[in-house]
Amino acid sequence: MKKITSLDSPPSIIALCKKEEKQELIGERFVLLDEIQDPGNLGTIIRSSLAFNIDTIILSKNCVDLYHPKVIRGTQGMMFHINIISMDTEEAIRKLKEKSIPIYGTSVENGIIIKDLTKEEKEKYCLIMGNEGNGLSKEILNECDKRLYIPMNSKVESLNVGVACSIILYEMTR
Repeated sequence: MKKITSLDSPPSIIALCKKEEKQELIGERFVLLDEIQDPGNLGTIIRSSLAFNIDTIILSKNCVDLYHPKVIRGTQGMMFHINIISMDTEEAIRKLKEKSIPIYGTSVENGIIIKDLTKEEKEKYCLIMGNEGNGLSKEILNECDKRLYIPMNSKVESLNVGVACSIILYEMTR
């Protein structure tokens, strides 16, 4: 086990799993991740998505590998309890709009505070979270029905994408 792991304290068990090739947009609550690069952030977002009743997570084509060892460890097995698919961002937005799913993006400029959304606006949606360094592109923001903002201390420019996604998803359940 020490030869096949990067962990200092290797586990005493091992499992063999088959990768599922799912591509279905299931449900009414989605998280679309656009070019997330850090495996720790992806693991956090997967766990939070399951905790706050997301039906499907959509990974853009340039996201970190779902099966990266740090992602798998970070999810603590939760990745096996939620629908996770890979799809081009623009294609995903188009298909979600065809299903009449409102698209919400995150933006510190011209964003609305999440608590100002109505109960109905929190029932059916797709939340798009952007790349750690660049956020969401103007093209993607232009496709959003609403831009969301997390109010915070003015000394802080932005939050880690995993933390920000978790806060938004929590607020969407309130």
